[in-house]
Amino acid sequence: MRCTCSIQFAIFLFLIEKSDTICHISNTVSLFYLLLFIMKPYVLDLDHCLIYASYSEIPELELISQRGYHFLYHRPHTKEFLNFLIKSKYDLIFYTSSKKEYAHWVVQSFGLNKKFPIYSRFYTRKKTTEYGEVYLKSLSKIKISSRSLIPVLDDRPDSWDENGVELIPIDPWHGEKDDDALRQIMIKRLKKNDRIKELTITKRNKNGK
Repeated sequence: MRCTCSIQFAIFLFLIEKSDTICHISNTVSLFYLLLFIMKPYVLDLDHCLIYASYSEIPELELISQRGYHFLYHRPHTKEFLNFLIKSKYDLIFYTSSKKEYAHWVVQSFGLNKKFPIYSRFYTRKKTTEYGEVYLKSLSKIKISSRSLIPVLDDRPDSWDENGVELIPIDPWHGEKDDDALRQIMIKRLKKNDRIKELTITKRNKNGK
C-alpha cells in the first residue's frame, strides 16, 4: 500500500508545469490554499505517544477500553488532536512496534470516521543493542514517498535512523492527568499556518502591483 499523497502531489506538479506560468496561478488562487487540498502524510506512534496501556487501573483517568490485562487510556487531547490533523488535510498513518492485533485495538478506540493505515511490528527492523532489542522504523518499510519532509510524532526518536522525516519532539506519556503536549503541538501548527498564510498574501499583493 503506497501513500496517495505522492500521487496527488505529482498531479499537482504536472498541472503547474502545463500552465503558462506559476504567476498566472498565484493571481487567481493562492498556492497556499491550493496545497490544502493535497493530502499530506502524518506518521503517528501509539504507545506513550497517544495512549498508555497499563496493567492496572488509573483511578484519576477515564478508562477507554480493556483487553485482557491491558487498561487503555488516551493521552489528554488525543481525539481533538487527531481531528485537528484530519481537518488540516493530513493523511494519518499509525506506525507502532507493537503487534498487529494490539495496534488495531488501540486505533479502533479513537473512533475515527475514516479508516487509516496501521503498520505494526512486522514493518519494523529488529536491532539488538547493549540495552536490549530495538525495533527501528523506516518510511521505506511502509512505502511512503514525498518531495517534502514527513512529519513524525514519536516519543522514541531513536527508533528512526533515516533522512526524510521531520521528528516532532514529544515526551513519553505514562498517565499524567495534566499533560498538555498534544495541545501545544496544535498551537504551534496553527501559528506556523498563520505565518505561511501571511507570507502568501504578502507575496500575492506584491505580484498584483
